[in-house]
Amino acid sequence: MMHKKYPILSSLLIATVLSAGSAPLAHGAESQPAAAAPSAVTFKINDVHYSNNTGEHSLLSAPYLSNGNTMVPVRAAAESLGASISWNNKDRLITLSGKGFGTIKFTLNSSYAVNAKGQKIKLPEQVRQAMGTVFVPARALASLMGIRLQWEPSAHTVTLTNQADTPVRLDFNYPFTKDTEGWKGGFADLPISYNKEIYELDYSRSLIPVPNNTSNYGLKLAGHNRSDDLFMYLSKGIGGFKPNTSYNVNLKFAMYTEAGGGSIGIGGSPAESIFLKAGILSTEPLSVPTSSLGEEYYRMNVDIGSQGSGGKDVKVIGNAAKPYADKEGYQRVDFDYSAKVTANAKGQISLLIGADSGFEGLTTLYFDDIKVSAQANGSGK
Repeated sequence: MMHKKYPILSSLLIATVLSAGSAPLAHGAESQPAAAAPSAVTFKINDVHYSNNTGEHSLLSAPYLSNGNTMVPVRAAAESLGASISWNNKDRLITLSGKGFGTIKFTLNSSYAVNAKGQKIKLPEQVRQAMGTVFVPARALASLMGIRLQWEPSAHTVTLTNQADTPVRLDFNYPFTKDTEGWKGGFADLPISYNKEIYELDYSRSLIPVPNNTSNYGLKLAGHNRSDDLFMYLSKGIGGFKPNTSYNVNLKFAMYTEAGGGSIGIGGSPAESIFLKAGILSTEPLSVPTSSLGEEYYRMNVDIGSQGSGGKDVKVIGNAAKPYADKEGYQRVDFDYSAKVTANAKGQISLLIGADSGFEGLTTLYFDDIKVSAQANGSGK
């Protein structure tokens, strides 16, 4: 039986991603694209956290404004953008080296930098040090390195992007050998006041339950459909792309299921009524609180469609039936999905893998061997 899902406004920004028995987000470490050099870094004024292509990191001292100039930590910026950096304590000299700009030299407490040609370049603010962290003016650093700078006044963030080092092809691989590799797990299409005990929601990194397996881990998604509908999903944002550029992206992954095809269950089949969906997006997919006909539900902020039908942003790519229904236990099913997407202004895209349930019972799936390949449109192979 199909149940209509009510559309929600994508402007809803409250993130609600649930893990087993609780509402907080389940976090993992970000991974690095196999063929991409670091190419972007974002700092926020008065915030000791910054982000680059490998995830979020911490600083001893936060970026700040000085006479209208944004001061950023030179080591974090340089290393995030693929440059090397050295420190000469005797001369209080910082030297940056990198492809495309050669060398840049900054001296602590000086208002000048020296470029690869040996020319002295006037800086709008002196090079300063705070808690062992050396700060330089962001706009001057961008100009000297030949990179792009984007300032977002409302968010008080500055993003530096080394577009020259952004490859036309990127490849990512997530085997979950050590951790969740930055993938998040979430649930939607259930009441905000849901009973945690009866919904049995679970997102975790777990051993895949196949015979003789002692080392192969995957991402587990489990949930009991108690509200005529349940959407379980994995998501991840990845960077290293050229900002505002269109890419053809291919997503491959393995799913392990124990549901046999042709079986019957409450509301639908535990196999054919669990619809596998995928999306390759410019914005982060989130489960957000919303009102539908006077009821409060968690709904997705992107269009996932309704059970067996795909939406504008997310498409149906199969179901949860295992290949051999007469054999017991979990079996592997491989999926392949491709779409065109435009990277956002920070050079990022988001991935979504979901299971949309029309079966009013407990579903437990495992995901592994997620591979992503992206090719910039108009580029050669």
